[in-house]
Amino acid sequence: MSWLRSVWYYCLILFSYEICGDEDTVVQKQTISTAFEQLKYRMESEHELSVLPQLRVIRNQAKHYAQRTIEIQTILIEASIRQHFGDYKHSLSMHYQALELAEQVGKPRIMVETLLAIIDLELDLERYDHAQRYVNQATQIAQALNQDDEFLVHVKLWRAKIYLEKGSFRQALYELELGQKLAKNNSPLSARLLLIEAQVALRLGNYLVSRTLLNEFSIKYMSSADDKSQLDYQLALAESALQAGEFSEAIELAMKGLEQTFHTRYLEEQASLQRLLASAYAQLSDYQQAHLYLKRYSLTERALDQQKRNNKVLQLEAQYALAHQQQQVSLLEKDNAIQAQQIVQHEQTLENTKLTQQRWLLIGLLCFAAVLFVYWRWQNRRYTSKLEMQVAERTAELKERNKRLQTLSFTDSLTGLSNRHYFFSTIDSQINALPEKHDMIFCIVDIDHFKKINDTYGHAAGDLVLQSFADILKQCTRNSDLLVRWGGEEFLLVMPDMSRRDAQEAVERIRQQVERFPFMANGQTVQCTCSIGFAPYPLTPDLQEQVSWEQVLELADSGLYLAKEVHRNTWIGLDSVRQPSAFDVEYTLKHYKEQVRQGNIVVSSSYVGAEIPA
Repeated sequence: MSWLRSVWYYCLILFSYEICGDEDTVVQKQTISTAFEQLKYRMESEHELSVLPQLRVIRNQAKHYAQRTIEIQTILIEASIRQHFGDYKHSLSMHYQALELAEQVGKPRIMVETLLAIIDLELDLERYDHAQRYVNQATQIAQALNQDDEFLVHVKLWRAKIYLEKGSFRQALYELELGQKLAKNNSPLSARLLLIEAQVALRLGNYLVSRTLLNEFSIKYMSSADDKSQLDYQLALAESALQAGEFSEAIELAMKGLEQTFHTRYLEEQASLQRLLASAYAQLSDYQQAHLYLKRYSLTERALDQQKRNNKVLQLEAQYALAHQQQQVSLLEKDNAIQAQQIVQHEQTLENTKLTQQRWLLIGLLCFAAVLFVYWRWQNRRYTSKLEMQVAERTAELKERNKRLQTLSFTDSLTGLSNRHYFFSTIDSQINALPEKHDMIFCIVDIDHFKKINDTYGHAAGDLVLQSFADILKQCTRNSDLLVRWGGEEFLLVMPDMSRRDAQEAVERIRQQVERFPFMANGQTVQCTCSIGFAPYPLTPDLQEQVSWEQVLELADSGLYLAKEVHRNTWIGLDSVRQPSAFDVEYTLKHYKEQVRQGNIVVSSSYVGAEIPA
């Protein structure tokens, strides 16, 4: 890496100047500044642990020549690298070290820069109240800066990010608007402000506004954006597509963004993309893929929780606990020294009471051991109870998720009716529960000329017609009936424990309700009709074993197609078979119309005088 070699070259020059003495302090300071600016420029887009030795050389030289600003900035850069790699304990310590030095220097600009770095760390640790306190402090100090100083824009940007994380979206938009006015021609800051504004718009559900902002970002800043900004752009673009109902596009965009997260530390963005993919696949009824990405999202969230809790909060708590323990140890050491002096002074007195003390000490130890054992037992039981409770909660949560997934897989997302998966999972049990000598009617309903509605009014209007049609079917059926969206504009109705005469009345009621109902499409009333075919199961008591329910369903489908061929807006139902002993179901399925015309099977129809076409 050429830039690393350049920095090392400047570091060697720094050492040579130190060996030669203080003959040219001005040149030395210029060399330090040049080496630092090169390193800083590279670190704006990369976080590499390999630069830490060079960074420390520059810091030591800056400290030697009293260049406090560069010293503070090198501390902030190293703290940022440690933060990026999850070393929050040392990162926090270095940030506070930089803040202490900045307060000593007393320059508003370096104070604001240090506070903004601490705000970034506090947001990573999800300590929003701490971040809010520091950003308020930075705002007060920034008032002393020039109006065109970029750090004023940085303050507005971080205020907006805090409001976004806390859910105060209107306040975030206000800060972003002020930031854009101050940013002027500063491309990197304008790009970051645009991305955050797009994220706020998505949180408010304004996906059209978000898309406009993202398009502006893509045109103006995409070519110069860093990896994190490109990933945030990809995530926001996929989220806007999901909100717009463009699920296939959302999946494509999310997949592209997900590839960018591989072999990186962007776990939060990875989890968001996996959750988005699960939602998009569920909307497309691809429940296998939805379940897959839901599991991956759960695993990533679990890793994030472990990283946030164990790797951040617990490390910080350990830091404070260690400091407290060191203080306690120091106090104990002082107490022990005093006690040692007292023991030396009163050695003769203690010698006389030594046996008594030993006896009481033994009693005390036994009592303490007994108390400790009781306490341990109590803690153990308490911990076991807590674990059992957590297991029960997780089990209940898993059952609830499985239930939701099953509901999604058994329900048609457009009409809210059951789908084919549910039908195939329950039909056998319903047939087994059917009382002896009772019929079950299989009925297929199809909307006439539905393709014409889609072509004339659009698919959105067609979806509204399907929803209204499903509502009519619900109103015209019993609670015990099984209503299924069979596919496209076809619906399957299974009516258990219903006579063939009652079935004719039921399908006629459906036909009339559909014919009279004022369907709406783009604000216009549309007249729709439907064709229906049905068949009973079993056809006759003698044919219960020979004719399966699947074949009865095909007979109902044949009746539907014959109804469409005869007239449409009608129904045709199979009533009986002339000669059950000679009935061939496979032949009938292939030559249904011929069998009706020859009278081998008896059908009923709502269209009086209908002639079976040749």
